[in-house]
Amino acid sequence: MHGGRGSMAAGAALIVLAALTACSGASTGAAGATATPEATDAAAQVVSIPMPEFAPWPTGDPFTDADIEAARVAEAEREWQGILAAYPDAVRPDVAFEAYVTNENRVEVTRACFEAAGLPIDEGRTGTDPDDPVVSIGTSATTVEERIALYTCRVAHPERRTSGPPNAEQLGWIYDYLTEYSVPCYAANDIVVPPAPPREEFVANWPNQGWYPSVGDHPMAMDAQWDAALSKACIDPDTAIMTGLVERAGG
Repeated sequence: MHGGRGSMAAGAALIVLAALTACSGASTGAAGATATPEATDAAAQVVSIPMPEFAPWPTGDPFTDADIEAARVAEAEREWQGILAAYPDAVRPDVAFEAYVTNENRVEVTRACFEAAGLPIDEGRTGTDPDDPVVSIGTSATTVEERIALYTCRVAHPERRTSGPPNAEQLGWIYDYLTEYSVPCYAANDIVVPPAPPREEFVANWPNQGWYPSVGDHPMAMDAQWDAALSKACIDPDTAIMTGLVERAGG
């Protein structure tokens, strides 16, 4: 959920889909020297608020090996339908599933597939320094051939789903976290978030609930340092769960 906090919705996607989010960076060097003090000052103005004591993150519904396989096939189908939406005459290749990527080999496997497919490679690093470690590999697919090549890599080496969509209890927890902590934390930083829908509507309409806290058109929304400071000050629900800031049901 870090980087590009124009929307915290990417964070919810991690809870729901265990997906990676895009990272944003800022250029450095002599040409940007005059802008650095403004960004630093803006980041220094970011404030946090105490986190309420939330109930433990609820247990999800059982997710079997059959569910994992069904999720893999469904994700490949969604990927292809996205290509057809842009290129109706595209011909779907026959792609064999090879193996799920892991946290340990994701960068290596993705880079190798993109290079073999001739796709341009964008490296996501832990910071803005060009020597910082590479933590993600992305690409810019602008033609039907590139989109199909990207599809091929993703189908051959997909992310492994370890859980299904959040159940009603988990969605209610997300709603409580967003309305009781995220929105007030944004407000403390002069970020105006539209009113939330009723809790039951949020749960019933997910993932098309039409509301999620966002920085919107805040004047600092594109500033990488402010963005990073806001990430640390207003902790997204995924980070709170994954780092143990909130408990999980059952320990």
